[in-house]
Amino acid sequence: MENRPLPPIPTPPAQRWREVRLLYLPRVMFVLGVGLVAWMWGGSVAPATMVAEAEVAGADLRSGQPGVLADLKVAMNQKVRAGEVLGTVAPANPRLLDATLAVIRAEVAMLMASDSKRVAVEFERLQLEWISERVNRAAMLGEIQQVEADLARAEPLHRNGLMTDDAYAQLKLKLDTLKAQAAERNKIIDRLDPTTRTAGSADPQRAALSGESELAAAIKVQEARVRLAEEQLRPVPLVAPIDGVVGLVLRRAGETVVAGEVLLRVTAPGPARLVGYLRQPLPFTPTAGMTAEIRTRGVVSRVATTTVSQVGAALELISPTVIAAMRLPPTPAPETALRVEFAMPAGLNLLPGEHVDVLMK
Repeated sequence: MENRPLPPIPTPPAQRWREVRLLYLPRVMFVLGVGLVAWMWGGSVAPATMVAEAEVAGADLRSGQPGVLADLKVAMNQKVRAGEVLGTVAPANPRLLDATLAVIRAEVAMLMASDSKRVAVEFERLQLEWISERVNRAAMLGEIQQVEADLARAEPLHRNGLMTDDAYAQLKLKLDTLKAQAAERNKIIDRLDPTTRTAGSADPQRAALSGESELAAAIKVQEARVRLAEEQLRPVPLVAPIDGVVGLVLRRAGETVVAGEVLLRVTAPGPARLVGYLRQPLPFTPTAGMTAEIRTRGVVSRVATTTVSQVGAALELISPTVIAAMRLPPTPAPETALRVEFAMPAGLNLLPGEHVDVLMK
């Protein structure tokens, strides 16, 4: 019997695929992964020289006098323009001004009583009447501002059902009545003012003969005091210094404020420059004009080229927001670094406060 070799047993395709999947595929995927990481590292990732922040440019609106925030016309994230009136601050204590006006009113009445013979002359009489009406108007303006402040505080209470409709309507009616009375008193003052000016300019000798050395001087003093009281009663407007967006509202209408207190903050719509800190030991000394590459930290990294615009003259403390972006410990020790400012690169459209990586070239 002749020994013939047996035919090879065919390997099933599933067995061959199993060998490829277990022996060769992991090696191929490992090599491809290493190559992909190397390509990404070389093309998109590089060790940053420093972390920079898009500087937040803004302006604070402060109260120039103690008082009550009588009117607030803006809300959070509202766009404003430079020169726009965002609100007003009224005097906080109209009763104190009322007392001052009462003293002026009494002194004017005393002048009219003690100098009745000289006041009989038309010029002085009209002047005293004009001053008296202005005193009454100033007192009424103080009362109007107090009612407006009460109405501003009552409006949210009425809106939330914490104040009855009748009480709210009475406040509005009182305010409308006072404004109507003030308008009528303004008409009286307007009628007296031209008459007084005409009488004073038409016949100066007549005023001199009527005892100008004493009575006219006293009238001028009272007029100056009334003018001072009117200026103290006039609300101070809050004017936006720059174009931007309202980024912070710290007080509401009806709240009492003190002089110098921050009420609003207006933030510029875009940053003007990038600010970074070169930590010690300094690897090099940056100078103005050096080229730098800016990389954003978004999902899709964007790259732009800029130049150093200014370098600090001394080491200074690193900004807390930049420390947070550098992934340092939560409470690191105070560290000084060299401040470096970069021109804002075109085409990145960075938000104020956004962090970027800087690679010096």
